[in-house]
Amino acid sequence: MRFEWLHKIWNSIFTKLILILLVTGICINFLVGAAFRSGFLHHRQTFQQNVIQYFHYLIEDIGTPPSHEKANKIAKQLSLKIRYESPTLNWSTSDSLPPIHQVHLHQWGNSSTIYYGKYHRDNLVVVKHGSGEFLFAISLTLDHKSGREIWIALLLVLLTAILIGAYFLIRKVLKPVKWLSEGVQEVSRGNFNHQVPVRKSDELGQLTQAFNDMTTQVHNMLKSKEQLLLDVSHELRSPLTRIKVALEFLQESQAKQNIHEDILELEKMVEEILETARLDSEYGHLDCQKMNIIPLLEELKSEFSRQCPDILFSEMPTHVFLSIDIDRIRAVLQNIFNNAIKYSGSDKASIYLSLEQLEKYVVIRIQDQGTGISSEELPFIFEPFYRIDKSRSKKTGGYGLGLHLCQKIMEAHQGKIEVDSVLSKGTTVSLFFPPT
Repeated sequence: MRFEWLHKIWNSIFTKLILILLVTGICINFLVGAAFRSGFLHHRQTFQQNVIQYFHYLIEDIGTPPSHEKANKIAKQLSLKIRYESPTLNWSTSDSLPPIHQVHLHQWGNSSTIYYGKYHRDNLVVVKHGSGEFLFAISLTLDHKSGREIWIALLLVLLTAILIGAYFLIRKVLKPVKWLSEGVQEVSRGNFNHQVPVRKSDELGQLTQAFNDMTTQVHNMLKSKEQLLLDVSHELRSPLTRIKVALEFLQESQAKQNIHEDILELEKMVEEILETARLDSEYGHLDCQKMNIIPLLEELKSEFSRQCPDILFSEMPTHVFLSIDIDRIRAVLQNIFNNAIKYSGSDKASIYLSLEQLEKYVVIRIQDQGTGISSEELPFIFEPFYRIDKSRSKKTGGYGLGLHLCQKIMEAHQGKIEVDSVLSKGTTVSLFFPPT
């Protein structure tokens, strides 16, 4: 956790682009420097010859025999220090120049008459001329050094400013990527009304517009599907009522009983579809009241004990107050108990009911020891009309709307429902309620 921020920065697309720019700049500078060096080496011999010729011109100006007076004038004009040594004559334009034999010298290229070296802050060039030797010194004063340090510092500041500016420019250009990421998260939560801002007409702007068009089309398709389902449900109520009335005039028989059960199932399906639509609409407000949830759990335990004698309570407090719509929460708990009993098998294995008070939620858990749900099926169990049993037999379940309605009711309470299951071992349904 301590290095999570570092990991986030390292994986950022902005950081990667900055590194790419930095590496690209280094490579370009390296190639340019290599090209200049190659060109310099190619013309190095010519350069050396020109330098040698320059110093020979200076020596000719000093004269033969070398004139100390002329050397002083040249030294002042060119900001040089000059020293001459021979078996018969020695002089220097500066007292700071050492004897030539005290200086460590290197041969200049292939020349046997010119050498170079360094003494304190002076760059030295020694030229052999006849029986004597000339020493030329170019001083690197403190002002030159300070100027060089200031230039290096200024260069570092400018490079840093350029990198920072490049980072923020890249961040601004790629800001639509962040907006798209937020848009994907919103759509994954089911918010198809979310629109990503479109500020530019470049490729990212076109991608953003395409994303907005896609979410709008998906939203319209889902609305059309829901509206069709709602319209069909409304239309089914009238013929179902007429069938029920007509059924009362028939003689009692097994066929009549079967038809009556089918009608009840259809009525329950229509009611759950309409209830789901009401929760999604602006008119489907909850009738929430602050109440103790424990008596409701005790009531449901007694109700379902006739179907499953082993409904076990964990130790619970006597009072847990929640703000809930009692009728709708009762429907949620009844649906989960029915599923737990239905999938517990013929042996009616025990069902465990527990309540836990967390910091952010009050959690009610119902755990069975039934057939369980495979990990492949688990992500889809809240989808409307989704059934694990593809045969859609009445013996193994309803019509796939129960858990979808439970999810809608819990979300309307600002809570959530989660299902954990292991195949052949059982299922745990957890209801999360915000505390009052």
